Amino acid sequence: MVEREVAFRMFAKELNDSVLTIHSTIDEAINSDGHTPNYLLTPLGSMVNRVFIVGVITEVDNVGNDIDTWKARIVDPSGAFTIYAGQYQPQAAIFLSSVETPAFVSVVGKVRVYKPDPGTSIISLRPEEIHLADEKMRNDWVIDTAELTLDRVETFSEMLSSCESVPERCECIKNKANSSEISEGICLAIDNYDTGFDYLDEMRSIIKKCIVSIDLAPSSNGEKDMDVVVMELLEELDEGKGVDYLDLLSVANSRNINEKAVDSSVRSLLAKGSCYEPKIGIIRPIS
Repeated sequence: MVEREVAFRMFAKELNDSVLTIHSTIDEAINSDGHTPNYLLTPLGSMVNRVFIVGVITEVDNVGNDIDTWKARIVDPSGAFTIYAGQYQPQAAIFLSSVETPAFVSVVGKVRVYKPDPGTSIISLRPEEIHLADEKMRNDWVIDTAELTLDRVETFSEMLSSCESVPERCECIKNKANSSEISEGICLAIDNYDTGFDYLDEMRSIIKKCIVSIDLAPSSNGEKDMDVVVMELLEELDEGKGVDYLDLLSVANSRNINEKAVDSSVRSLLAKGSCYEPKIGIIRPIS
C-alpha cells in the first residue's frame, strides 16, 4: 500500500503565486489511484500535491450544468483558496450543497492547475475531506502555517546567501542543503520563478500580517479593544444580509466613535476572518 502524499500547511498567497507543475518520472511510486503524482512547485521551492487548510468559507455556488459541481471560496489572512467538488468528491459536494456561509472550515485537498491560456494558471483544490471548524482551530492553523512557511523562507534565504556568488550555484545549494528534495526545490524555484531576497522579504511581511491578524488580546489599559467594539456594532446592526459600511460609520459617529478607528478595525476584522464582504461596501460578521 502506497502512502498518501504529505498535506502541506500553506497560505493562499504562496499557493496562488505558483504556476509550475512538476511531472513525476515513470520510476516513482504509483499512488493509490494508479497514477504517479504530479506536483505544484511554489516560489519557496516546495513541491506540493496535497494541502491542509483552515479558513472561512465565504461563497458557495453550483457551477455545474447537467451534473452538480460546487465551487467555494475559503479565505485565510493572506488571500483566498478556490475549491471545486463534483461527482468524484461526493462527501465534499454534499457538504458544500448544505453549508451556511460564512463558517470556519478545514479542508484536505489535492492541488489542481488549470491553464486556460499560455502563461495563465488557475490554482484550485479538490477536497478529499472537508469539515466545519472553529476560530481556535483556524488560529492554531495560522500559527503552525506561519512557523512552517518562515522555516522555508529562512532555509531559502540561507541557501541564497551562501551560494549567491558561486558560479555553480545549484551545486553549492545541493552540497549545503539538508536533503536533495530541499535543494532540488530551491534550484527549480530560482530557475523558474527567479525567487530572490525581495520575494522572501515579501513573504516575511505576509507571515507577520497573518500572525498579527489573529491577535485578539484586549488592550493593556483595560478598555475594550476597538475590534471588539466594532464587531459588537456589526452584530447589532446586521439583520442577516450584512451591514452597509456607510451605515456603520454613521452609527459609530452618532456614538462618538472615531471614524478612522472604525475603518482600521474593519480592515483588521476582515484580515482576521471575523467578517467578510459578500459584496463591495457590505460587511457581514461571522458569528
